[in-house]
Amino acid sequence: MPAVQRNGRTISVQDRQEKSLDQTTSRSMATPRQKPAFYLLLVYPLILALGSLFSILSPIASPPSEPLTAGIASHLNAPSLQTPNYFAGKRNLVNTYFVKLGWFWTTLAFTLLQTTTRPSNAQKHYIQTGLRYALVTFSWFLTTQWFFGPALIDRSFTITGGHCEPQLETTTGPKDAVEMSRLNSGIACKAAGGSWRGGYDISGHVFMLVLSSAFLLYELHIADRDSSHPSVSPQAAARLAHDMTEEERKAVGGWETEIQAKIRIWSRYFVYAVVGLDFWMLMMTAIWFHTWLEKLAGLLIAWVTLHGTYFLSEFVPFWRELVGGL
Repeated sequence: MPAVQRNGRTISVQDRQEKSLDQTTSRSMATPRQKPAFYLLLVYPLILALGSLFSILSPIASPPSEPLTAGIASHLNAPSLQTPNYFAGKRNLVNTYFVKLGWFWTTLAFTLLQTTTRPSNAQKHYIQTGLRYALVTFSWFLTTQWFFGPALIDRSFTITGGHCEPQLETTTGPKDAVEMSRLNSGIACKAAGGSWRGGYDISGHVFMLVLSSAFLLYELHIADRDSSHPSVSPQAAARLAHDMTEEERKAVGGWETEIQAKIRIWSRYFVYAVVGLDFWMLMMTAIWFHTWLEKLAGLLIAWVTLHGTYFLSEFVPFWRELVGGL
């Protein structure tokens, strides 16, 4: 531990920290952060189970049968459909401006988290963090955007017999209907005025919401674990910075000002807000959209991604050195 000389007496930075912070904060600094377990991922099937149970038992909800099975990509495109709940329609504001732009909000929360983290080994931390972000983003891209052509969820839909059909209120000739049936992505089908029907529709919402929330929670743990400074309040940060000498600040690579501590804390509030919305919309998806198998498929793809990113390193030393771990 670095130390400085004052009045002929050696004072370590640790001593200054313990004297400046209250007893509760000092105990939290001395106690190692508990490692988040793989069992955290069991929260997600629990949410899906509760949502599905509500859809069966609630008088205002219905099980995801044919009218709601294809969910967001299909029958809810029909403007005449009366939804039993605000969140049962895909045009609700949270779905439109949060879920549809889900990876943007995830990336923004992740970026704010990293820019307010002061890692003790910055180069290694940011390289490994960047690789983990690249892995989960690549999985999101292949599953929902492009998989050597149509995305994985679109490929699975057409392989299992799904196709694009004209909506009931749309008047098209046989030639137009044939051309529409050749479309191989939900986005292209919707743009042509059709409905995505008949196949096994992996829930892209379940996949993205699980991946986003777990990724942010795990990265929050890693960021705080790797930080060279304890996660103290703005007031404590200001008091500690005031009590430290210039030599002591240099010994720990500087120290947060009160404003920097506030930014750090509010960036974490933003992470919690994104995670909270992810959980809420996961519950709404569980209640109103998709069959059990379709939701389970989205969950399993997210699980495979998270396991390979965060837990494979426990068994493969090379992988841990490359991307880090929990």
